[in-house]
Amino acid sequence: MTEPLHIERLEVSLGDARVLHGVNLDLEAGAYGVVLGRSGAGKSTLLRAIAGLVGATGTIRIGDRVILDGQTSMAPERRGVGFLFQGLALWPHMTVAGHLRFALKGAGTPAAEHEERIHATLGPLGIEALADRRPAQLSGGERQRLALARALVTRPGLMLLDEPTSSVDPTTAGEVQDLLRHVNEQFGSTVLHVTHDQEEALGLADQVLVMDGGRILQSGSPEEVYKRPASAAVARFVGAGSLLPATLDGDGVADTPLGRVSVDPAGHEGAVWLLFRPEDLELSPVGEGVPAEVDRILYGGGAYRVRARIGEWPVDLVLAARPDAGSPLRIRVVRPPRVVDVRSGS
Repeated sequence: MTEPLHIERLEVSLGDARVLHGVNLDLEAGAYGVVLGRSGAGKSTLLRAIAGLVGATGTIRIGDRVILDGQTSMAPERRGVGFLFQGLALWPHMTVAGHLRFALKGAGTPAAEHEERIHATLGPLGIEALADRRPAQLSGGERQRLALARALVTRPGLMLLDEPTSSVDPTTAGEVQDLLRHVNEQFGSTVLHVTHDQEEALGLADQVLVMDGGRILQSGSPEEVYKRPASAAVARFVGAGSLLPATLDGDGVADTPLGRVSVDPAGHEGAVWLLFRPEDLELSPVGEGVPAEVDRILYGGGAYRVRARIGEWPVDLVLAARPDAGSPLRIRVVRPPRVVDVRSGS
């Protein structure tokens, strides 16, 4: 059964430290939501509060069930939530099938249904042939699939995934990401996945929730969060790009280190910060654009990610050909940058 998730004013304190500050969150039934944030942002604590593994105040509703109301909290085992822990938390003495039987018994599933449910879960995840093996006999990707199967076997309405690709190599991480999307579509659970990996978040999510300092800074589609960040803090964390100071006139034209440019959206005036994504910039012919100097070059497979400097301000570009380190360039703006914040004190 697929269920929506609704959270209001969720707060968590661990000792004297406030970790979550009035978090509000809505996720539609069947959606794949990804909470994106740096280490210490409160992402894992958010999942643990939803699962009932830490004390919290506020409101959490999964479907029609209120699992937290003020300080009244439903027991974790009654919440109908599947949880894939960051460290996987597999039991070394149990077989693959044994892990699933234990989860089904804990959820109160009738014993007569166990084998059918195990078969129906392991098959789509591609590990049914490994049912009699123990974790030490599995590869990293197979252990990820086992942990996911254990969380799914009870058919939860909501799946919580804590950094599900952090413990595997990049190739396996890509396979796990494909698997997660497939599981979301095939099993139908609503998913809330936390990560610090921007590419993973933007590639998997229906809805991205950017988190920092125990607060949700912005929620929206991947395209919306990337193209229209709500603040400089979001812009700094989501995608490559450069924040440059500018002074806007009343006609939506700004004076910037990259020259005079039109901005998106218009309607602002005065001292602001503008976000220039790499695709907003390109090399310009001699006599056009502004001069810059190459600081850093990284090969990204088919293109070069270049950090250049215009005076004191760094800018990021993606170039097809490799420039020489320390060489002069000329850069021009080809798409309007976005206003992401007002400069204080100006």
